[in-house]
Parts: sequence; C-alpha cells; structure tokens
Amino acid sequence: MPIVDVLTEILVWSESLPAWQRDALRRLVVKGELTVEDLDELASICKASFGLAEKCSSEPLAVKYLPERGASMEPLRLKSLTHHDGVNALAKEQTLNFGSSITVVYGGNAAGKSGYTRILKKACRARGAEAILGNVVLDVAPGRPQASIQFDIGAEHEEFLWGDDGADSVSLGRISVFDRHCASVYIAEKTDVAFRPLGLDLFDKLSDACEALRNLLEKERKQLFSPTVPIVANIPEGTAVDNLISHITSLTDADAIKVLAEFTTEDASELEGLRVRLRDTDAEDPVKEAKVLDLRARRMEWMAGHVAKVTASLTDDVIRKTFEARNKMEDSARLSEQMRSNAFDGQPLLNTGSEAWRELWSAAKRFSDTGPYSEQMFPVTEADARCVLCQQELSDEASERLLAFKKFLESALQIEHDKDVRAYRQYQKRFAELVVTNEESNLALDELKVESPEIAEVTGTFLVSAEARCKAVLEAIDEEKECPSDLDAASLSDNILAARVTSLKVRSQELREGKDDKKKEKLQLAIAELAAREQLSENVDAVLNEITRQKKIAAYQLAFEETKTNKITRKSSDITERAVTKQLAKSFASELDALRFKHVEVELTSAGGARGSLFHKLQLKRAPGVSVPKVVSEGEARCLSIASFFAELSTTADRSAILFDDPVSSLDHNWRENVARRLAHEAQKRQVIVFTHDIVFLLSLVDKADELGVDLTHQYLRRDKSGAGVTAKQLPWVAMKVKSRIGFLKELYVQAEKQYRTGNQSAYEFQATTIYGMLREAWERAVEEVLIGGVVERYRKSVETQRASCLCDITEEDCTTLEAAMTKTSRWLPGHDQASAENAPFPEPDELKNDIQGLQDWVDRLRPRRK
Repeated sequence: MPIVDVLTEILVWSESLPAWQRDALRRLVVKGELTVEDLDELASICKASFGLAEKCSSEPLAVKYLPERGASMEPLRLKSLTHHDGVNALAKEQTLNFGSSITVVYGGNAAGKSGYTRILKKACRARGAEAILGNVVLDVAPGRPQASIQFDIGAEHEEFLWGDDGADSVSLGRISVFDRHCASVYIAEKTDVAFRPLGLDLFDKLSDACEALRNLLEKERKQLFSPTVPIVANIPEGTAVDNLISHITSLTDADAIKVLAEFTTEDASELEGLRVRLRDTDAEDPVKEAKVLDLRARRMEWMAGHVAKVTASLTDDVIRKTFEARNKMEDSARLSEQMRSNAFDGQPLLNTGSEAWRELWSAAKRFSDTGPYSEQMFPVTEADARCVLCQQELSDEASERLLAFKKFLESALQIEHDKDVRAYRQYQKRFAELVVTNEESNLALDELKVESPEIAEVTGTFLVSAEARCKAVLEAIDEEKECPSDLDAASLSDNILAARVTSLKVRSQELREGKDDKKKEKLQLAIAELAAREQLSENVDAVLNEITRQKKIAAYQLAFEETKTNKITRKSSDITERAVTKQLAKSFASELDALRFKHVEVELTSAGGARGSLFHKLQLKRAPGVSVPKVVSEGEARCLSIASFFAELSTTADRSAILFDDPVSSLDHNWRENVARRLAHEAQKRQVIVFTHDIVFLLSLVDKADELGVDLTHQYLRRDKSGAGVTAKQLPWVAMKVKSRIGFLKELYVQAEKQYRTGNQSAYEFQATTIYGMLREAWERAVEEVLIGGVVERYRKSVETQRASCLCDITEEDCTTLEAAMTKTSRWLPGHDQASAENAPFPEPDELKNDIQGLQDWVDRLRPRRK
C-alpha cells in the first residue's frame, strides 16, 4: 500500500470520527504538532458537541490538506521562486532559479536561506512548516508575506502566488521535503527510535491529543462535585413543585421549572385573595361582611376605570402625537404667514391678515351673512355694495382688496393650517381637562388600602407619577417647549384592580352562600400550590443551577467517550501492518546500502502498538536490547533518517521534485560524500533541490554530480544593504572550479582596466593586486583539478589512485610555466611588501590580461590529456 493510500485511508476513516478529532487531524497534517492553544480550541469543539461550550466552527481533514501524489501524474518540477515582500529579512524581488536535475542553493549564516525554505515548506504543505515573520527589526511595519512560485507539471507551466494567508496550492503538495522536522518523524526520540512514515505518526499524536483532552475534561468535571445542591425550604408536600424538584436529574425539564417559577404580581394577589377567602369561611356575620365587600368592589371598579382612562390619556403615543400636532400647526402657520406676507404686506394697515384681523373678518362675515347681504356670498363687491363695517360704498380698489382677502382665507394652505390648529387644540384641551386625582379617587384609594395595602401602594404611586407626567406635558405646552424627554413612567396593569374586583365579588357571593367544607378544602389546595410556586420563584436560580450541574456531569461523561483511543489503535495497527512492515523494511535496507551504512547493522522491525500507533523501530541486529541512539552518532542518525525518507519515496511512482533543507551538518562530515552521491543519483530520476550552508557538502555535490554526468545548477545567497537572500548565479570563490575562476578574474580585470583608463592609478593598482592574489589561488586550484587530475583534492578524504596513471604525461614545460606563474603572482599579491630599492614598475593592464590568459592557455593545453 503506497503512502498516498495511507493518507487517503486515514482521510476516509476520519469521516467516522468526532468533529474535534477530524479537526485535530487537519492541524497535525498542516502543522505537525498541536500547541496549547490548539488543544484549548479542540476542547471547545468537543465540549460544544455536548452543550458544554458555545458552538464554534471546526474544519475537518480534507483532500486539499493532503500532500498530493499519484503514479499516473506527470512529475512536478520547480522553475523559480521569487520573493516579493514580507518574509523575514529577505530583500525584495529576488529570484531563485532551479535546474531540472540537481540545484544547490548555498548561503552562509544569516544569508537568507531559511527564509526561502520557509516559503517553500509552507507552499508545499510540508510537515512542521514554521510560522513566517516579517523583518521585525525595521522601523516600519513589515509588509504582508508574498512570493511567486513557477513550476511545470509535465509540459504545462503554472504559477502560484503565495501569501501567508492560509491559501495554498494542491499541486505543490506533491513536493516531498526533508528537514530537521521531517527527520524527527523518522527518528522520533533519542531513547526509542520509532519509524513512522508520513501519515502513520498521526495516530499516536491523535492519541496524545485524546489523553490531553481527557485530562482537561476530567479537571473541569471534578469542579462540578462541590456541594451545590439547592435546598428549597417550606415547599408544601404533594404539590406540583414538590413532585418536580424532589428528584432532579440531568433529564429534568428546565422549562417546566421556569413555567412553575413564573410568579407574577397577579399570582401574588391571587394568593392573598385565596387566603382572605379562606379566612372568610370563619366570618361571624357573613351577610354584613358581604355588604362591606360590595361597597369596596364598586369603588375599586371605579378606580379600575379611572386608571384605564388616565393611562390611555398619558401614553407615550398620545404625548408624541400631541407635540407632533403642535409642530405641524407651527409649520403650517409659517407657510400661512409667508403667504399672508406676500398677499398683505403692501396693505395700508399693518398686521393685515393677522389673528386679530381674522377675528374682525369673521365678525364682518357673520354680520353680512345674517344682516344686509344674507342672500349673497361674503364679501359682496357688486356695484353699489357697501363695506359692512364702515358702511361706505366700495371703491374698485376696496372690492379687489376684499376679494384678495377672501382668496387668502380660502386657500389650501390656510385651510390646512386651520385644520392643524383645531387638531392641536383638541389635544391641548384633552390634557387641560384631564383630572388625575380628586375626592372620589382618594376615597377609592382609601378603600383599597384596607383591602390590599400592596395594590394601594402601586396604585397611589401610579397616580402620583401620572399627575407629574400630565403636569410636565402641560408646562411644555404652555411654555411652548419641546416634548419632555425625562417624563415619569406611569403605567399600571388594569388586571391587578380587575382581579381584585372579581375577588371581592366572589368573596361576597361565597359569604352569602354560607359555609362549605369542600370549598374550604379546595381553597387550601389552591393556596398550597401557589405558595409552593412562590417559594420556587425565590429559589429558581439555585434549582436551575442544579439541573445544569447534573446535565454537565452527564455531558462530560459522554465527552469522555470521544477521548478513548481503542479505535485509533486498531486502525493504526491495521494500516501499519499492511503498509509498512514488509515494503518499507526492504526499501530501508536498500537505502542503507546506497548510503554505504554498513559498519553498524541496523534493521527496521515492528515494535508493537501503543496509544493508537503501531511502532517500527530501528534495531541493532546483534544487540536488539541496546538503544540505537546510544550507539550511532548524530551524523549516523541523520543518515538513518535520510534512508527512511528515500525508503518512503520508493513506495510511490510519483517522480516530482524533492527538497532538502540542510540534509547534513558539520557533525555529519563522515557521511557528506555518501549523502551527496545518493542525492546526485536521485537527480538522475527526478529534480532534487538542496539548500545548504556547508561549503564542503556543496563541493561534494558538485563532484558527485560531475561523476554521474548530472547537470548541476547552483545559486549563491548573500546579504547586502538591501537585505538577506540576494541571489547570484556564481558560487563563492572557494567553491568555484578553475573554469569559473578564470571567468570571474576576467570580469574583475575589466573593472580594473577601466580605473587605469580613467587615470585612477592607485585604484587600478589596488584592484590589480587583489586579482594577482586570486590568480595565484586559481593556479593552485588548477594544480589539483587539472594537472594531477583530481587524484588528491582538498576536503576530500579519499585519494583517487585509479587516476594516477594520468600523471605520467606531465612535462617539464607544464611545470616551468606553473612555477613562473606562481612566482609572478606571489610577487604582486596583497601582503607582500616590495623593497624600496627595487622600485619595479607595476604591471600594466595588458600584462595583467596576458597573465590571466596564461592560466587559460595552460589549462586548455592540459585538459585534452585528462579525458
């Protein structure tokens, strides 16, 4: 079963798991480990399923989170990675280019290598991908992380714009990554090496999460066992309340408790009335008492009607409409005044059209309609008509004026204004005539105090508030102020008084009917039920808290079931037996052979199951009881991890790119060459990308790639004033081959020659001495690489004796040329002080150029002999 089937089977299996476990698997695949914050969030998801926490969103493991692999897929090859902004201290707009075979990205400490690998690991959804920070040492806030990744899938070219916002590329998930996090999966603990191919380690991590959640849930559950059981005293036995709260469990209906605990003012009044009725059954003169009750009932009935009338007159809606009517009247008055001003400002007398004038007009109209012109419409302006006030004949001008007056008064605006005035006056009159308290209300209130002091108190309070409310409104009306915003509330349920009236009438009727033992017993039962509800209403929170406590205890017990690991262990054992034991053990052994790991005999064996995981461990063949980490070095442990990584790759036919982030370190020097050979060999089948800070490992990769005829692309990372991660195609000088060194020297020569041409002799000589020093180092490199054909090389442990046969063709001319070049370059290299008396002229550019060309010619002459 290939590894992709392991992950797919886990995905299918996860659909039967609780929501929190499915979310936990997603987090483990994405991040590798669960943080304390993750566990808290997962606990909330688990508890929410049982009502122990608020509903919260969860995201299950899905196909998009799994590294995508498949035998039928075209291989994926990375083309380039361009950093745009926001990742660590990387310089902006820097591009790494990747070759189709093996690419080595070299950078020293703080050169920016980690920034690029973090981007790739995030984009490829590598296990344990690290959080990416901006350049936090800048004075300004760092930009949002952003990079673009170019890649090919077969013949198709694609680009992915990556940002640290959660979005990722499914295709890039096909890239396999090896780094220190991945190594820890293969070599889990230093005291017990457990082999877990990608996917299988999810089981024990999920089991760990189950254990962590169970401990958390158990701690919370124990807090519920404090003595908080409520004690509700004086509950009459046999009542509905007593029957319900005597046996509280997690299944007790809280809504039923709340319904019984709803004890209103009306209920209190009813309870009081029932108790009074019970006392009435022992009255000495029932008929006389009934008459008294009838009188009280009539007065309270009047009070109920009075309260209803006052309440209706002082509602917020009525008050609002009153002031709206006033505002509307004032608005129409302004429009009317504007019209009056336009019509009458030119009249001989001031204030024509005013309110006083309109009264005069109305009086004239009444006189005209009932007097001399009763048969004609006022104003009469015909020939010989007279003014009804001055009784003089009307001139043409006077007639026109009267008609204009009539037109104004009969206009739509004026009519609307008159209507608004009447409406407002009606509201105004309503408040002015409202009587809140009078002698009759006082008498009724006194009767109420005898019958029920509590109801009398709330009724009296209502009347006081209503009077203050009415007064405030009237003052605002009289003083033409806005509607008061701080009016006293004035409301009283008419049911309170109505219920009391009914109670009085019932009592009166019962008194007239005489004693009845059955009715008395019925009253006692009703009183008991209401009294029980009253007690419950005073203790309802304690009762509800007890129900909640019982429900929580039951819910925690259900939540515990979701933390059991039996199901996880069974699935882990099943998949591991089918996917790992035979196939990976065989592949692992082959990889150890490829890495020439033979001095310690290690094999991959089954290690049983534990907490949801069936282990395979690396075991010493001859000493199975001895822990492997106690025997192997750190470098050997890393070699075992790399073997495990390649064993895993062998289980799938997908030949997509693989990425190595510092596969070896300085502690692995004995294994550099073997690892380099294995990576170069793998590059014959797929794209291999290696990030390293180890110059010796870099040289080993270059050498092994050359041996196997594998194209090697190299990128050099450095730091300058623009930031880290500045890319260059040239390797550092120490890693360059002779051909590259000669090319680099020619570039430096061009710069130095320019200084000479522009008359800057001192700058030329300074650069030229540097070139001579580097030229001497290039001659030294040419000796080991070309003259002696790589028989012996620095940083390499082996001596290639099979190449020694080529040394026999070294001529005296070869040696003479070499000796002369070394002598001359040594004379002019930096650090050699020239004797004052010698005063030799410094070589001019042509001579320097010829000296560089001399090395080129010498190498070209030897190369054909070394093939």
